Amino acid sequence: MSEPTSVSIPEMASKTGDADIVRALVGGWELVCWETFHPDGTVSHPFGKDAIGIIMYSADGHMSCHLSMANRPLLDAPTIYHVSDEDLGRSLRAYTGYFGTYSVDAAEGVVTHHVEGAWYPNFAAVDQPRRYGFDGDLLFLEAETGDDLVRITWRRRNSGTLPGH
Repeated sequence: MSEPTSVSIPEMASKTGDADIVRALVGGWELVCWETFHPDGTVSHPFGKDAIGIIMYSADGHMSCHLSMANRPLLDAPTIYHVSDEDLGRSLRAYTGYFGTYSVDAAEGVVTHHVEGAWYPNFAAVDQPRRYGFDGDLLFLEAETGDDLVRITWRRRNSGTLPGH
């Protein structure tokens, strides 16, 4: 199969070091867009164009990422333990999330998420390298998944303030 569509992400200056990138990453980022570029030139949005999500990086090297379809229907059960496997499976296919630590290789332009726990157990204890780029208050993360290229765009949240302040 041919290579996925090439998508250029903004790069930091080549002299930027790991610590500078960590400082740029630290904080909360809201999902702007999740796109998958396929080898045939088509683009899809796995959770729809209105998907929601957040990724957070802490100064001490921890991270957490959550993505969801917007407006997932509520399940007709009092707790998760009362939901049928079929309904739960359908609901879980509309969400992804994981947490762990992260490291930066500024020379390569890569942030690696070292996954410790995830909604999908096969993600646990697996490193997830992502090429990164910044443009103003936007963060771009990219990775190949099979023959596809995934690009997730995030916008920095107003970190350091409480809602309404």
